[in-house]
Formats: sequence, C-alpha cells, structure tokens
Amino acid sequence: MTTPVRKHCLVFGGTFDPIHHGHLRSAIELRELLQADELRLMPSHQPPLRGRPGGTARQRLEMVQLAAANEPGFVVDDRELNRDGASYTVDSLRELRTELGDGVGLTMVMGSDAYAKLHRWHRWQSLLDYANVWVIERADHPLQADGEVAAAMDARRLASVEQLRASAAGGFFSSRLIQLPISATDIRARVAAGRSIRYLLPDAVAERIAHWGLYQNMQTGTQS
Repeated sequence: MTTPVRKHCLVFGGTFDPIHHGHLRSAIELRELLQADELRLMPSHQPPLRGRPGGTARQRLEMVQLAAANEPGFVVDDRELNRDGASYTVDSLRELRTELGDGVGLTMVMGSDAYAKLHRWHRWQSLLDYANVWVIERADHPLQADGEVAAAMDARRLASVEQLRASAAGGFFSSRLIQLPISATDIRARVAAGRSIRYLLPDAVAERIAHWGLYQNMQTGTQS
C-alpha cells in the first residue's frame, strides 16, 4: 500500500557562487507549482564535477542565508558544507529521507545541463530510492541524457505536476520555467572587470561581495 504524502519538500542545490535573482525566481516558481511546504536551498561544498568555487563555503552559505532571509517557505540547508572533500547529492537525499520519514514527499531539482551529466554522478541510480527528480529544461540546453540514464528516468516518468506532488519518491518529471538570463559566471566577470552587478542579485548579497572584495582578482569559470 502506498504511503499518502502529507507534505512535500523541494531540494534546490547548487554552488551559488554567488546566488542571484535567476536562482531565486526559479525557486519561487518551483515551490508555487508544486505547492511545496518548504524549499531547501542546499549549497554544495566542493562539487565533484566542477572547479573550486570562488567564494569559500562559509561565504557562499552566508550569501544564501541573506538571499533567503525574507522568503516564506525557504530553508537554508548547510549539511553539504559540513562534509570534508567532495559532497554527493545522494548522501544528502538519504539523510533527508531518514529525517523526514516515509510520508513526506521529497523532490530534488536540477537543470537540464546537470541532467546531461547525470551518468557521471556518484550512485546516480540510487537518487530515486530517496526522492523524485525534477529536471528544469533550460532554453540553451535541450533535455538529453546518457542512454542508461534516459531509460531509467523514462521508466519512472510522471505525467503531471499533480502526480509529482502526490509522489514521495521514485518519480521523474521535467518541465520548463520562465528563467531569468542571469548567470553567476557573468556576475563574477562583472565584478572582476569593475562593472556594476546591481539588480542581478539581492542588494544584501552584492554588499557582502563588495565588503569581502570577492571575485575581484579571479579567473571566471563556467558555473551557473
């Protein structure tokens, strides 16, 4: 017998180097679409498939906390920053499932760019044991994946957001959002070039970047 879902938790992870209005607008839309009780912003410590972030773990955490401070339903989850070395999403989902119990829906969100690399993730096959996977199709990156990943996810595909809301774990769903064309890469490049980043991210985050002198003397990468 299927356990009825009594509440739902969304997990939105990322490097957040820095967090910006593109992240935040997508997070609000995701929570509203799913009617989720909470959305957890989960900064990653050292993403295994990306270069070292420009901001330290504590700086990026503080920026996320500042950005989420006044948004109802947003929770900042720092568990991955408390691990040494690389942080793996599957471990975070396993921990969350244990904490939340079986009657809570748990859905992890990723972009279609990350989905294309899912076959390189640590224990990607186990993600659906603990949570649903919701892929947001980016306009600049079509929905495509390694053959094994595509077959596994298509076998679990849900037809609607209503089905996703009612699923505690094990479902796959994809959709589009109205996404703001803002990237962390561009923000870091603007800071390095001495250009304004106002209106691209919350004022409190911009002020903290200026206070720390963050990104002023760094080579920009490809993180979003």
